[in-house]
Amino acid sequence: TKDYIVVFGGITWVHLDQEPFKDIRVRRAVAAASNWKEVLETNSWSQGGYGVPNPAIPAAFKDWSIPIDQLPAEGRKLFEFDPREARRLLAEAGLPNGLKTTMETTAGYGPDYMDGVEVTLASWKKGGIEVELKMKEYGAFISTAFFGKFDKMATALFGQWTDPDSYLYRYFMPGQPLNASGVNDPKLADMIKLQRRTFNVAKRREIIYDIQRYISSHVYALYGPSVSAVAAWEPYVKNFGPNIGHDYGGRLMVTWLDK
Repeated sequence: TKDYIVVFGGITWVHLDQEPFKDIRVRRAVAAASNWKEVLETNSWSQGGYGVPNPAIPAAFKDWSIPIDQLPAEGRKLFEFDPREARRLLAEAGLPNGLKTTMETTAGYGPDYMDGVEVTLASWKKGGIEVELKMKEYGAFISTAFFGKFDKMATALFGQWTDPDSYLYRYFMPGQPLNASGVNDPKLADMIKLQRRTFNVAKRREIIYDIQRYISSHVYALYGPSVSAVAAWEPYVKNFGPNIGHDYGGRLMVTWLDK
């Protein structure tokens, strides 16, 4: 057996150019009302709640994903479930009676995913955020929401790539099809371009850490946790082990049965 962090986690997009989410206080309120620990506790893969929160790059990429305790204070505290702070931020943003909105998603990711969504909606409600869930067929959802074609909010899974650049360039560069929230931040764009041009691994890692610090402070996307799962295989299965990539066939090509 082997324990490992699953690369997939939740991601929620909002329209940054529209009310109320153009106000960073509203985005921070949603983050503060999110209880990632409770999401893990409901997941059947998590062995009773084992897992980690995700910054902009999935925590499974241990060399590139910034540890949460290295985020700036304003980003770090948003990973601490605080419904009272969420209500305070909403009131400060001119929403003293809370926020009512809609969010699109799909049941196509399976029952564990939907359990996590329901837990998240319940925790948001404690923070004064009431969300009406609008369900879409899987194909209709991924062909629209991923490209920013949703009404107020949309939530899905992320973790489909095995390189850190994709989680930055594809999601946050202006003009990119998968920039679903409509991020248009020249400073962030320059940072993302710089890490692409940096070939020294240590220097590039620090730039990517700085990018994740910046994204956490601005709450350009909301991230759910990833579970710590257990992979198991029979002793006679040789040269096999789990990893965070998606090339299962490639792994099986070098695996053999000793029986």
